[in-house]
Amino acid sequence: MGVRHRQRCRTHALVELFRMTDHRLRPGLSYCMIGSRAIFLDLAASRYFLLEGAGAEHLAAFAEGTSSADGLAWLLEQGLIEPGASQAARVSAPSPVASLHDRHLGTPKPWLLLEAIAGQSCARRSLAHHSLGALLEASAVPGADADPVQLRPIAAAIERASRYRDATDQCLARGLAMRAMLARRGLSADVVIGVMLPFAAHCWIQSGTTVLSDPLDRIANFTPLLTVR
Repeated sequence: MGVRHRQRCRTHALVELFRMTDHRLRPGLSYCMIGSRAIFLDLAASRYFLLEGAGAEHLAAFAEGTSSADGLAWLLEQGLIEPGASQAARVSAPSPVASLHDRHLGTPKPWLLLEAIAGQSCARRSLAHHSLGALLEASAVPGADADPVQLRPIAAAIERASRYRDATDQCLARGLAMRAMLARRGLSADVVIGVMLPFAAHCWIQSGTTVLSDPLDRIANFTPLLTVR
């Protein structure tokens, strides 16, 4: 057997071993596909990035379990995947069909308004000093979706508190504050981050199929990328 033939056999064996090794998405990464492009959120780095062209094709093949050795090697080189057993599928919020903002929320109680203002200020400071990965951890609050009657006063307070300062690009701080207010009352809800192209990102709070923080038309064009429950 010639040297070149032995080298080809050895290379073929290594490629097959590489393809048989389990791989998974790197922890801290979430993504969604919009058409043929993938938008990623790196929670550790608190940044979004776009994957398109051949890279997006490699990612789609990986998601379908049809990756080539070259595709896996490229994804590994970019730090998008790592060796390891596949993880459980991420939780996803159901498609929303209603919003508390479809009706007038009413006037919030003064103490709830003060709590909402303080909560949003605290969330802004946290966003300035901590990664999204540290702030968007799974909630320790168990339980089923809350009754909208319980949620309406908190939604009213959060909405009114947003008027006291520039609310531009403050959806994440608003969402974190609302989630914290709900958790203090033993109520759970989903934090949903959605994206669209041309690139824009938005965060909203959802309980079951009801949006708590935004009118439905405000989130209609966003594709959910990450749900934290």
